Amino acid sequence: MARLLILLWLVYGIANAAPQMKTDNQGNPILTQYSEEGFIDCVFRITDLVETGEIYRFRMTASYEGETVGMEATVVKGIQAGMDAEMALIKEHIYRQGVILSRTGPESDRLIRALFAMYGQKMNGFQMVQSESFTAIALHEGAIDMAKEPIRLKLFGRDRPTDHEDDYYESFFNLDLKNKIVFWNEKDQEYRVPLLRALSK
Repeated sequence: MARLLILLWLVYGIANAAPQMKTDNQGNPILTQYSEEGFIDCVFRITDLVETGEIYRFRMTASYEGETVGMEATVVKGIQAGMDAEMALIKEHIYRQGVILSRTGPESDRLIRALFAMYGQKMNGFQMVQSESFTAIALHEGAIDMAKEPIRLKLFGRDRPTDHEDDYYESFFNLDLKNKIVFWNEKDQEYRVPLLRALSK
């Protein structure tokens, strides 16, 4: 039910359609409060939003076991729908390095350790890498104004021809700049190990 309500929020841009968000005393959302049915879905609030001519840059912060976790995101401005009216992929709307996730310090390392724990994996990395870039496609059709309405992105990690196929992974990055919320959701459990391998050192 929680995943359905979040989807409704992201499709229709109606903030009060989402379940009541739990936060810590600093206003950070509890990281995995919307996880269910075998998926680890993470929610963050957006702070320190900076807009330039080409990108949005912001910090993503949440609370996990009483500590602040998070990282920085850089997102290309003006991302448009990845699908046409027949739901065919629009190649011109595939954004290489459309999203970059970057380390901001100890809170990023704590996030990585939290993901290892939640995914049930033995920890072989204690820090987040400096940055990791993703190909992004918007799972929409029609015009999108990402400054004013939620946008649902599918992220593709380690998808270059030179990358090993075992390093490939996907996730969903659902961005609501107006309400300053990000949902970073799992696509499939099989991508957990490649994601951790890519984001940790």
